[in-house]
Amino acid sequence: MTKLATMGKKLSGVLAQEFAPESGYCRTTATVTVEAGMDVGAVLRLSAGKWVWVAAADVATLPADVAVLIEAGYGKDVPTLTAGDHQLTLLVRGPSAVVDAGLLYKGVALSGAQKTTVQTALLAKGIATRTAV
Repeated sequence: MTKLATMGKKLSGVLAQEFAPESGYCRTTATVTVEAGMDVGAVLRLSAGKWVWVAAADVATLPADVAVLIEAGYGKDVPTLTAGDHQLTLLVRGPSAVVDAGLLYKGVALSGAQKTTVQTALLAKGIATRTAV
């Protein structure tokens, strides 16, 4: 059977809780440099005014500006976007929480120590990391 389409991850697999979701208090729309393999749950860092995907090599010098990609917008799916800059919705502040297993990093998997570094950076923004929903 031929595959007709691929659907990206669902927000419910990443976002565990969010303060005032009806007002979007914890969210912002910003320029994200989309890359192949990126999806909802991608951990991002701010670089030269744009949000880019965090790779294992970035963790040692992770800036204070970190976020989690949570939406591509109405009728869009992150994996179907062309590579390049897009306006996407990010979780940038708390009080909020994300599911650890739902977070995505560019390239190879992070070590336990690297994940702890990322979780600490997210927590500094008020975004807690949960092991289960």
